Amino acid sequence: MLYRPFRNDDPPALVEVWNEALSGRGSYPLRLAGLIDRWILSKPYFDRNGLILAVDPDTKKVAGFALAGFGPNEERTALDPTGGVICCVIVRPEYRKRGIGRELVKRAEVYLRERGSEVIVFGAQRPFNPFLFGLYGGANSPGILESEPDADAFLNKVGYEKGEAHVTFQRRLDTPIHVADARFAGLRRRYDIQLIRPTVSSSWWEECIWGTLEPTEFRIVDKMTGQPAGRAVHWDLEGFSWKWNMPSAGLFDVEIRAHLRKQGLAKFLLASILKLLQDQFFAMAELQVWADDPAGVGICKSLGFEQVDTGYRYRAIAEPSDPPAS
Repeated sequence: MLYRPFRNDDPPALVEVWNEALSGRGSYPLRLAGLIDRWILSKPYFDRNGLILAVDPDTKKVAGFALAGFGPNEERTALDPTGGVICCVIVRPEYRKRGIGRELVKRAEVYLRERGSEVIVFGAQRPFNPFLFGLYGGANSPGILESEPDADAFLNKVGYEKGEAHVTFQRRLDTPIHVADARFAGLRRRYDIQLIRPTVSSSWWEECIWGTLEPTEFRIVDKMTGQPAGRAVHWDLEGFSWKWNMPSAGLFDVEIRAHLRKQGLAKFLLASILKLLQDQFFAMAELQVWADDPAGVGICKSLGFEQVDTGYRYRAIAEPSDPPAS
């Protein structure tokens, strides 16, 4: 098997591999090679050496690929090369069980370590998600989804173990949204829900991740002071809606100011958003929360969300490995 970095004429082959190899609920078939450009190649930090292809030397067919990059620094103003991320390793079904996936992992690790990575994780999980937002995972970047066939067994074999978990919740919007909470009457008198179009991302990193995406921001605003008490961001799940056969909305960055928490504001904000999305004829909403956030999980369940999946970031300490095969 020949291993080489990305070339400009590779996107159609990458689409073929993607569509043949990924069948789980967290991905969707790519109709155009332009989607590879939009969500991967157009990133300002994209490095062709971090997109490694396995090519059958006899047929010249691309058998699989690995995609690796780096997380952001603490200020979200630049890359931090000490934190390496293997976003994915994808191999066509007909080429599996030949050691190609293991070799792609090795080569991705070498790429990251040569550029300074001290810790390597497997699975793009926000904020360590340089690539694949918009293509894999749904509303956000949850890591490697539990529903992905054979992924966990493969990662265990190549030395990675489950780490941080994101729980994926979905809520159908084709039924009435009735939320009983005695606090809502008072909150409704004091706060407005406003819908705005963010013009500037919160950081350079967010701008890179969102790319050409135009999200909508919902803000909960104090009527007396005009000060925002919290917010949530929404975007149309585009390709996922086509895969799931229903217009779907993704929610993320649900935030309430620290001194205003535990008053029902997050629940009130989300309940209001669900009704607004329902009015816009969305059929389903998806939201991901950290598995170790009992308050977030509890709010989702109280609003009628149901858990449909869990995503994991797999962790491995960067240790010297055997050199890649030639």
